[in-house]
Amino acid sequence: MKTKSALQVRLNEVQALAVETFGSKEMAEKWLHKKHLILGVTPISMAESESGLIEVKKILSSISYGGVI
Repeated sequence: MKTKSALQVRLNEVQALAVETFGSKEMAEKWLHKKHLILGVTPISMAESESGLIEVKKILSSISYGGVI
């Protein structure tokens, strides 16, 4: 049985969180693949590292709960 790479696990996690935040896979994918002003890159590319994933999760949490980014 093949195990998932750490990268694939991170990307799956951020995609699931984005779908939960935006309510649809289509909206999540649009957000994940559009350059983000604060990050300076797309959220999906930022999430390729563990520290980047944490930053993307902070932004998604702020969007979900109406906090300040």
